[in-house]
Order: sequence, then structure tokens, then C-alpha cells
Amino acid sequence: MAGDQLLVIVDADTLAGWRRPTSSLRQLHEAVEALKRQAPEAVVAVIADASLKWALSEDERELIEHDIVSGALLFAPAGCVDGHVGFIGKVVEKAKANGFTTVAITDQAVPHCPVARVSKNREGQWVFDLDARTAVPTKAIAEHMSRGSRRRRRG
Repeated sequence: MAGDQLLVIVDADTLAGWRRPTSSLRQLHEAVEALKRQAPEAVVAVIADASLKWALSEDERELIEHDIVSGALLFAPAGCVDGHVGFIGKVVEKAKANGFTTVAITDQAVPHCPVARVSKNREGQWVFDLDARTAVPTKAIAEHMSRGSRRRRRG
């Protein structure tokens, strides 16, 4: 058991694309390093949708292979129910069952997981508000998922 240790789940897609027109592996690395400095006691897990690799520049596509091989980044398996956010939800369930306290850094609704705020200060340094966690109600998530399902069926 983890004994109430904090697990911060980073949605790689969110930080790689945060306030950018295209995703950046360099930005993701900078943000994750800042998070680890800010919360050295936390376990940090970086999870991405497989499409992230193709959203990067050609040079960064080659660099991301190192992250995969080293275990710094985990791609959600293809065909996950509800995509990589559904996979993150399963990670949250397993982590809680093993005694972790969880928080996600994402722009998506993750069932039963509070979401941390992310920003940059005036000096351009990443700031993660891990204490002001906001759990998204399960009903809101169900409504969000059903709206997404209806859109997919129409398309």
C-alpha cells in the first residue's frame, strides 16, 4: 500500500498543447520537470493519447521514442473505452485501491478524480495548484460522455 501518497496523473496532451497552436514535447518536458520540483514527494505518471505522437513536429516524433522506452511516458492502449481519458480513469481506480491520493492535470473530466489547476506566473514558470483540487461530479462526467457519444454517432 502507498499509505496516502500523492499520485499526480499528467495528461500529456494537455500540457504539450497548453496555450499553443501545436503540441510541443519540449513544453511537456519543461512542465513535468517543474511539477517534479514543485512536488518532489509526489509520484508523477505521464499518460498520453497515441495521437500525441503525430501532433508533434517530425523532430520531436523521434525524441518521443526515448520517453516511451525509458518509461517517462505511457501511451494509453489503442481501443480503450472512452479513449485515453477512460484509461486515466482506470489508473485512478487502481491507484486509489492501492492507497494513493490522486489528482489529474488535464483539461478533460476524469471520473472520481480531482483536477489540479495549472498556470504560469509572471516570470513564465509553471505553477501547479495541487491543493485546490476540484472533483468533477460523476453526473457531469456521464453527461459529458453521452454528449460525446451522440456526436460520434452522428458523424
